[in-house]
Amino acid sequence: MKQKKKSRGLESLRARHGYLFVSHWMLGLLLFFVIPTISSIVYAFSNISIVATGFKLKFVALANFKEILFENPDYVDSIRDSLSSMFYSLPMVVALSLILAVLLNQRYPGRTFFRIVFFLPVIISSSVIVKLLEDPSVNASVFSISSDGESFLNFEEILTEMALPEQLNGILSFFLTNAVNLTWNCGVQTILFLAGLQSIPGSLYEVSKIEGANKWEEFWKITVPMLRHVLSLVIIYTMISLFTAATNPIMVSAIKFMGGMDYGVASAMLWFYFVIVLVVIGIALALYNRYCVKKWD
Repeated sequence: MKQKKKSRGLESLRARHGYLFVSHWMLGLLLFFVIPTISSIVYAFSNISIVATGFKLKFVALANFKEILFENPDYVDSIRDSLSSMFYSLPMVVALSLILAVLLNQRYPGRTFFRIVFFLPVIISSSVIVKLLEDPSVNASVFSISSDGESFLNFEEILTEMALPEQLNGILSFFLTNAVNLTWNCGVQTILFLAGLQSIPGSLYEVSKIEGANKWEEFWKITVPMLRHVLSLVIIYTMISLFTAATNPIMVSAIKFMGGMDYGVASAMLWFYFVIVLVVIGIALALYNRYCVKKWD
């Protein structure tokens, strides 16, 4: 009986220590996520005006949503462009990051150096270095880096100086620019795939060699199925990253409305967009689980 009381007392003490340990995180979650989220939902159904005492809210029901859907000529087109860009970029980012992870997982001299190089964009894109490189007095017109990696090299200007045909110039510029942008945005995905590759037991590949399987068969029969859970994580992360990129047309439009102090319309834009993104991610995961995960299991 005394032993049970001691064990319960120890569990209670550990629980209190655990709550104390995460208390600052819970406070931050409340102050910087829960309250702003509730406020943005209220803003989406309100007309906001700035007065001397702060914000004055007037409930307007669905007026803001009607404005963005039926009166704003660009909002629906921006959603279409955002979705089309995601469906185009998602397979390329996932495929490229998986290929890079497989290459970086091989044993060769300088492997650590190349791993650092491919992860550098993730570090640089959130550092003060980007701000310095964006300064016209620092960089040249041909070479520029943006915080989202959308403008790493000005290929159009470079190809124009090479006196190539105009049609060929446009095609080469498009593919080269997107290749650099995709590589720039593959850092986190590559690290996730690399961690997944290192968790695959080497005995599986040894058995496949004994059975006479080639590298192509090993990749599709062992590597990809063993990465099924990592792949779902990469898909979710990439979709969220693409949907919330700084150059996303919805993000750009919402920021413009916020700059004009029209917080109600901006909140309505983002919440309607959030519902669409949630539905698209849910459909993508359902299809992935239905046609890929069940097959690999």
